[in-house]
Amino acid sequence: MSYPLVRLNFALQSIEDPLSAAMAHTMEYDTLYLFANAQHEVRLVCVLPEGAHEGDIISLNATHLLARDARYCVEHILSLEDIEIGHVSLVLSHIGFRDDSNEYVLQLMLHGLHATLKDSAEFDVIITPHESGYLAPIITNATGTKSHSLRHYFTHFSSSILSFF
Repeated sequence: MSYPLVRLNFALQSIEDPLSAAMAHTMEYDTLYLFANAQHEVRLVCVLPEGAHEGDIISLNATHLLARDARYCVEHILSLEDIEIGHVSLVLSHIGFRDDSNEYVLQLMLHGLHATLKDSAEFDVIITPHESGYLAPIITNATGTKSHSLRHYFTHFSSSILSFF
């Protein structure tokens, strides 16, 4: 299933703006509904503000309502080509399920020289994972047991003797 790209703007749309009806899904105070694709990704197009320069960093962080740190985040260093185009595409990856809800606060930030914050915007979003959501691969040890060499035993023995002193 294919979902349309969502465009995020730093500036609020005005009611008098004829394009505001077409861009209503990017209003800062409306809840956005984002759907992960089969690769467990959400793709967003971020419109660059007037003050964006080459070398600035644009970042996108999705923080769960009950958490303190971002669950999904991505950042991109702006190139001259990005500035000329006027927008960048950012991808949040490894979208999975939360136990309580899938409500997040999405923060769009533009950082300039020396990490100064040039512009920011926040959006309330509900992120819906694809089918069962992203599951991290389980890494298993191929050998199953550790090989205990004489050196390994000697190292443990000497460290335990030294711990008494």
